[in-house]
Amino acid sequence: MSIGAVDGKVVRADGKYVVDLRGLICPYPQLYTAKVIKSVENGAMVEVLVDYPQSCQTVPALASRLGCSVIDVVQADGYWVIRIKKG
Repeated sequence: MSIGAVDGKVVRADGKYVVDLRGLICPYPQLYTAKVIKSVENGAMVEVLVDYPQSCQTVPALASRLGCSVIDVVQADGYWVIRIKKG
């Protein structure tokens, strides 16, 4: 899958897309998440990994505006996992 500037940060594993955006600050997590959501098939699960605290609010808000369901936001070891379902 080619998603332009997000290539190298997206991995398809276990039937979901994992987008590793750790180390990036606003607005890049939102920009890259939007690009991935627009590129994947309807019904796809997308996990976004972020370590910038503000992204825990801005990425889910963006996903909702794009018509996606935010399944949950879970804190891991030094970062968060935002699970999104497209459609």
